[in-house]
Amino acid sequence: MRLVSYFVALAATLFSATIVTGQSVSATPSSPSQSVSPKLENVKFIAGLFWASSTGLYRRCAATIVTNNTLVTSAACAMSDYPSTAHGPGEWRIIAGNTDDRFLESPTSDVQGYSVASVDIDKCSNFAIIKLRDIMDIGSEIQSIVLSSHPMEQNKMLNTYNTSNPYGDPFLSLTQGSMDACNLMRPGYASDYFICTQPVQGQHVAGDYLGGDPIIGFSNQPQAGAIVVLVGITGMYYSTISAAQNGSMNDPTAYRFSPMVAPHVNKIATYAGVKPISIITTGDLS
Repeated sequence: MRLVSYFVALAATLFSATIVTGQSVSATPSSPSQSVSPKLENVKFIAGLFWASSTGLYRRCAATIVTNNTLVTSAACAMSDYPSTAHGPGEWRIIAGNTDDRFLESPTSDVQGYSVASVDIDKCSNFAIIKLRDIMDIGSEIQSIVLSSHPMEQNKMLNTYNTSNPYGDPFLSLTQGSMDACNLMRPGYASDYFICTQPVQGQHVAGDYLGGDPIIGFSNQPQAGAIVVLVGITGMYYSTISAAQNGSMNDPTAYRFSPMVAPHVNKIATYAGVKPISIITTGDLS
């Protein structure tokens, strides 16, 4: 597929993200005593979304950095009803930069993070935009990602990072489900700009149900080389097995419906207070 002005940048300064490859080798979360995967440590456009209460910081999901004050995640991640009930009244906090605390359920160090000013939640598309009170310093330790402004075609290769299991190899290749099968689970999903995939090794309906992880593609440019592009955010699972629906077992045949970024580019730019700029005019997305 040839792309014409399909990728946009929202940050004033862009840095290329570290490109990693590999297959998932672990299907169950490892012990927290293990080290976070270097493949996650090196990806600086992924932050952690935490609930900050009087009892501490509690990780909810990943959030992807798109400008120095704006991130995106799934709407299911950014709803505050569950964390406020489980951990008490508080507020959202973002942990970013060169720290493993981004991926730990409870940070081990005395980290403060960035305070969240507001969250725009679109329940219909399961997409959330996070605005920070303060500006992040985009540089070697914190990086933004380029956004895809074009819907993803069927059968294109996609990848994600399973940040809910940050040990071992969290980099996963996603295969899109057939349109007929996906339509049976969620009619009209394509017209609503969802990406439909099934769980792969390392993803679990029960353990990874909130989503929020970045779905990326690679744009191979003749001069610039491979550029990482944000295509979507991992979303919710649909299962026909009641035990999977209540979280008591995993369903490897479940379908996952993840929101695409493309329909939200202009809203993200408005929320961030910046103008989207097309930075790539040709290339193949793989």
